Amino acid sequence: MALLYQNLKLHTTPEKFFVEACDDGIDDVLAIDRVSTEVTLTVKKDIPPSAITRQICGILGTVRLVA
Repeated sequence: MALLYQNLKLHTTPEKFFVEACDDGIDDVLAIDRVSTEVTLTVKKDIPPSAITRQICGILGTVRLVA
């Protein structure tokens, strides 16, 4: 069963977007490669400290990412 997350953060780097669920007990992060558009599941420790971070309400639809 899919979970519905209440708090999300978007971390942006020149190479990737990281979408982090900030709810308790969640360590998984959705990583989207800006060039290849590959989507992978990773962990919070893979988010670079240099990433620009902002709160988001959700993700809707599909966006074509361009480097």
